[in-house]
Amino acid sequence: MDSHAPSLVDMHFHVGLLGDDGSGLGGMSPEYRKSLAYKTFLYFAGIAEDAVSDKLLREKTLETIRASAVGKVVCLALDPVYDIAGMRQTGQSNLWVDNRYILELRDHLPDRILFGASVHPYDPDFRTRVHLCVENGAVLLKWLPSAQHINLADDRVREALIFLATAGAGGKPLPLLLHVGPEYAIMSTDSRSGSYDYLTWSAWDGFVNFWRFHKRWYVPDVSAIRRTIEAGLQAGAVIIFAHCGLPYFFSGPMGRLLEHSDFPEVREYLRNSDRGLYAGGCYADVSAFATPFRKRYAQALRDLPQEYLLMGSDFPTPIFDTAPDARAVNRAFRSFMRTGDVRYLVVPQENLLDVNVREIEGLLGKGSPVFTNFARLLGREGWARLIR
Repeated sequence: MDSHAPSLVDMHFHVGLLGDDGSGLGGMSPEYRKSLAYKTFLYFAGIAEDAVSDKLLREKTLETIRASAVGKVVCLALDPVYDIAGMRQTGQSNLWVDNRYILELRDHLPDRILFGASVHPYDPDFRTRVHLCVENGAVLLKWLPSAQHINLADDRVREALIFLATAGAGGKPLPLLLHVGPEYAIMSTDSRSGSYDYLTWSAWDGFVNFWRFHKRWYVPDVSAIRRTIEAGLQAGAVIIFAHCGLPYFFSGPMGRLLEHSDFPEVREYLRNSDRGLYAGGCYADVSAFATPFRKRYAQALRDLPQEYLLMGSDFPTPIFDTAPDARAVNRAFRSFMRTGDVRYLVVPQENLLDVNVREIEGLLGKGSPVFTNFARLLGREGWARLIR
C-alpha cells in the first residue's frame, strides 16, 4: 500500500473479558455467559466454551488483527452502567471493557490498533476522563445506550455531545460512535432500556410495546432526542450511527412489523450533512453487514451519500462469506467430511476481517470510498499521525 494513501480501517471492532484474570479491566455477567449471543461469538471465534479465559480471548483478538490484511483496527472499550445519580455500577453491566484494556492491546500491536474509548455521559468526571482518553490517542468514543443505560433525551447527553465537538486533539471533534436501532449482541440488565437505542417511535412500536406487559420498554422522548443530537451537531460534533440504524433480520413491509428500524432517520441526518446543514457532521457505519440478512439493503446503502459511510466489521458479530469461491467451498466441505464439524460449513475459514472487507466490496464495489472515509475523517480532524 502507498505510504501516502489513506489506510483501510475497520472502525468497529469489539473486544471482551470475562474478568477472571483479576485485572479489573472488564467483565461479563453470568447471565451474559448463558446467552445465545455469547455462545455464538465464541463459536465464530473458534473458542470452546469450556476453554475460554481472559488470556485466550486476548490471544485470539491479537491473532485476528495480526493476520488480517486490514491496515488499522479500532478496538472498542465499553464503559459500564452509571445510574441516574452518576454512580458507576459494574454489577448492572452484562459486559464492560475498560479503556485501559484497549491501551494494553495497543501496546502489543501499536501499528495496527487504534483506541476506541468509552466514557459514560452520566459520569460526573466525564470531561476529565475524555481528556485523558484523547491524550492517550483515542480516535472516537463509543456509546451503546441500551446496555449502558443511557437515555439520549437526558440533558447530560446533550452537554456531553456539545463538549465532544471540541474535545479532540487540537480542539477538533472527538467522533461519537452511537449504536442506534435494534441491539442483540449485548442485552441490557434493565429490560425496559431496549428502546434507549431508538431515534424514532411509531404507533406500531407503541402497540408492540403494550403487549410486552411487565417487560415494556421506556417510551423514548423522540423530540428531546432530536434536540439533543441537533444541539451537538450545531456545536460541531461528529456522530457515527452504527449499522445505519437498520434492522438485522428483516426487511421490506414485514420487516417494519417484526423489527424496529431507524434507517429513515439516519438517512435524513446523512443527507442533511451532505447539504451542509450542520456545523458538525453525521456518518454511518456498515458494520455487521456481512450477513445474508442485511444484503437486501445493498441498494439502500448505495443511495446514501457515499462519503458519509464508514467500513467496520462489528467483530465478533457473525461474519458470513455469502459468495465463497469454488476453492473455499471445496476446502470447507473436505474439512467437514474429515472432521464432522459443521463449523467448517458455517464459519469462514479465512480471516474474518478480510471476509468482511470482501463482503462490503460485494455490496458497494471495490472502489467505494467507504474503505478510506474513516482514515480521511481522522486526517481531516487532526489525527493523520495515527493512520499513516
